[in-house]
Order: sequence, then C-alpha cells, then structure tokens
Amino acid sequence: MDPLFDFSGKVVLVSGGTRGLGYRMARAFAERGASLALASRRQEACEAVVGEFRAPGCDAIGVACHVGRWDSTHSLQGPSSPIFPSIGQRSTAGVLPP
Repeated sequence: MDPLFDFSGKVVLVSGGTRGLGYRMARAFAERGASLALASRRQEACEAVVGEFRAPGCDAIGVACHVGRWDSTHSLQGPSSPIFPSIGQRSTAGVLPP
C-alpha cells in the first residue's frame, strides 16, 4: 500500500460517520488500517455502525455529538481519550440543519 494512504496505527475521528459521506470516509479509513472514533447526533446510530466496523476487526468507538453545537463537542474529549489517546486525523462529513 502507498504510505500516503496507510493509516495503520493511527486514529481517525469522523464526524457524521454513521451515514452518507461520513460513513464512506470512515469505511475508507478502516480499509486502510485506521482505528475509528465516529461521531453522530444519535448514540444508537453510532453503536450500530461501530458494530459493523468492529466485526472485521477494526478498533472503533462511537460518540453522540452534534458538531454544529460547540458545547456538544466536549463529549468527544472524554470517551475517545482512554481508548484512543491521540487522534491523528479528523474528517468531517458536514453539518446539516436540525
């Protein structure tokens, strides 16, 4: 694999990672060896998608977070830190209106 696209040993935070573009980006990072921290507005959606990624052996966690609200982003610091102490890449699918 081209080293430019090798994410082995790295952690990627993907907001909007449970559907659409964010899901596709998360899938691409996982296929290239990344561990994933997925953020989405609904915890149920996070858990369902995290289960998909864990099945083939990818390390993944899901965190309910509305990245369009600054006070909600603090939830990303707590849950992701103990499992993935350093997030090396961030990928944002976008922010939709409520």
